[in-house]
Amino acid sequence: MDRLTYSTLRVREQGSVLFARIHRPEAGNAINATLVHELDDVFTRAARAEHTTVVVLEGLPEVFCFGADFGVISDAARTGRDTSFDPEPMFELFRRMAYADVLTVAHVRGKANAGGVGLVAACDVVIADESATFSLSELLFGLIPAVVLPYLIRRTGFQRAHYLAATTQTIDARQAHEWGLVDALGTPSEALLKRHLQRLGRLSKKGVARYKAYLRELSPLTEHTKDVALATNRRVFGDPDNVRAIRRYAEEGVFPWESATPDTTDTAAPSPSPSPQPSPSEPPVEPQHQRPTAPPQPPALSPRALGSPRFRATHGVEYAYAAGAMYKGIASVDLVTVLGNAGMLGFFGTGGLPLDEVDDAITRIKKGLDPGRAFGMNLLNNPDDPGLEARTVELYLRHGVRSVEASAYLRPTLPLVHYRLAGLGTDAEGRLRQDHHIIAKVSRTEVAEHFLRPAPAPLVRKLLDDGRITPEQAALGARLPLAQDLCVEADSAGHTDGGNAYVLMPAMRALRDRVTREQGYADESGEAAVRVGAAGGIGTPEAALAALTLGADFLVTGSINQCTVEAGTSDAVKDLLQGLGVHDTEYAPAGDMFEVGARVQAVRKSTFFPARAQKLYELYVRHDSLDDLDPRTRATLENKYFKRSLDEVWQETRAHLARRFPERLAEVERSPKQKMAQVFRWYFVHSTRLALRGADQRVDYQIHCGPALGAFNTWVRGTDLEPWRGRRVDAVAERLLRETAALLTERMAAYGALAAGGTPPFPDTTPDTAPGGPAPLATAE
Repeated sequence: MDRLTYSTLRVREQGSVLFARIHRPEAGNAINATLVHELDDVFTRAARAEHTTVVVLEGLPEVFCFGADFGVISDAARTGRDTSFDPEPMFELFRRMAYADVLTVAHVRGKANAGGVGLVAACDVVIADESATFSLSELLFGLIPAVVLPYLIRRTGFQRAHYLAATTQTIDARQAHEWGLVDALGTPSEALLKRHLQRLGRLSKKGVARYKAYLRELSPLTEHTKDVALATNRRVFGDPDNVRAIRRYAEEGVFPWESATPDTTDTAAPSPSPSPQPSPSEPPVEPQHQRPTAPPQPPALSPRALGSPRFRATHGVEYAYAAGAMYKGIASVDLVTVLGNAGMLGFFGTGGLPLDEVDDAITRIKKGLDPGRAFGMNLLNNPDDPGLEARTVELYLRHGVRSVEASAYLRPTLPLVHYRLAGLGTDAEGRLRQDHHIIAKVSRTEVAEHFLRPAPAPLVRKLLDDGRITPEQAALGARLPLAQDLCVEADSAGHTDGGNAYVLMPAMRALRDRVTREQGYADESGEAAVRVGAAGGIGTPEAALAALTLGADFLVTGSINQCTVEAGTSDAVKDLLQGLGVHDTEYAPAGDMFEVGARVQAVRKSTFFPARAQKLYELYVRHDSLDDLDPRTRATLENKYFKRSLDEVWQETRAHLARRFPERLAEVERSPKQKMAQVFRWYFVHSTRLALRGADQRVDYQIHCGPALGAFNTWVRGTDLEPWRGRRVDAVAERLLRETAALLTERMAAYGALAAGGTPPFPDTTPDTAPGGPAPLATAE
């Protein structure tokens, strides 16, 4: 086949297999007309190609495909253009995938929703990672998955397809596998896909074409099916009420059944709605049938009662609350000391700082803390400079740092194990003493399991042989998990897998419980050997309560702390952050892992950074050297992105490599591709510096941030915490915890009243759950 270039796809060939990856990160991999057209072109070309027998359809790691692009519909409605679109191309795309002369394989990771489920259902083979989820959300907006259902019914049967569409609920990959939507399931799914392609790659084009022609005869989709699907689709997408609901959601993030968030200064919990009056046809209730008197209200919970008591005792804090590290000292000395003196745990952000600055920061933190107050330090895995990680641990040991936040680890390293085991011992009465505590930030179960088990024996032997730990410490370490705390990181700022807390937390807790049983960990307190905390998306009391309800033993916040007085970033950044909404962040390539396509979540409002970072990554993928860039592209980079020539950028980069990594410089200079990567990486360092300094080039600010800050801004609107200059980091934490405790008290009282009356928590006349919204916690009589 000819080299294929598309705007919404990344396409590559490997022998008889064609890989097509949906690539619309700016729109959540949503479907627009261009994507449908380009996918159809890919499958058409593949079917005609002489040697192509398999097409693999993939998405991004965090989202396969999220269905129709509501932003396109909203924009059309706002400008008075026709909001309807022709559904026939999508129906024909699905039909081509199902019956064309090529085997189609869906490789699903992350979320598949609405039309994304249609893409999956139309494929011959579906391989899913355990992170995959599937849902049909159309009915929430008055829509119908009319084009999807014929293909979904082919796979799952009528009732299961009907159940997914009618309930709009999300099912995980295992449930989808049981129902036949997924054919093979595994983690990592890449290895599973490779095994399947090894077998499928042996098939001939003629054999595949004949086989697919036979399938068309066995299970054809009639023209009547097509006519009904298209007519239904046009009707629901042309309904003005549905279009208004779509536009409201796209522009305000408000679902059809929700009220807009009021702009009010009243931060008290809302009072219950008035009791509905009985209709005239209802008979009066006799006194003997009246509900018993409600029980006394429970006492208000203290914010200090939230979370795990053992977490508080272990880390020497009053609240089961921590502020995560933010690189370059954005989680600053002041931020850590203010939180520590308020009885909370703050982690200093060491990423990107030289070791002497980290040393100085520890000294200043210890000096600024009241006696007995706690603090923590970030410990970063650094594959590019493993010696720095070892030197950092030695520094922490000298300073007696008791708590570290272990970030970016895929597996344990020698310095990390050294830190953990060097803190083990026994007291005079023979009781275990653990002086070093690891909070491991994880977003994948396979990574979490490394921390749940004891330190790897080969690393322990190495430390023993080098004399860095004692035989007693090695023996004690064999009975204990490497980390005492797991921080489950969902959709957060910076590096993130974009995971869903509702999926991750139960999975991590189940894994924790299984490994605890297998290892036979014992804890005389009765608590689990490892505590599981939650991070990512926590910016409101509702979000914090949701995390606690999922079983979080402690809470970790990040983005909301970046917009506080103590945060070590510029006032210009804080001014920008103060005005963010929940939709003002997006994923962009990560500078420190640029070549492998890793992504971070960053601010897009008022900045060009995400778009420019993505452009640099696309240029890196498409070209082999800087010399391959056409003059127009080169001029754009020099005049708009870098504000200097590429040669000047390279000379600055070369000097840095010669100073920090001299052994790598020769390798980079021999490889034009590596040299290009290093020059492009310069922009990521530069954009961070601009933001930290508050320079005039605001459009190039790189600001790592998640949507939690937008939710926080909405929550505090009209209060003393609305302006960032009124946001002291301890006041933010205390307000969040206090309102979370009050909300939990309110919910407990509501359920207590219902239990006393002996009635179910939901009215009999409504579904058990409102579609996509919170279940009602109280009903009025």
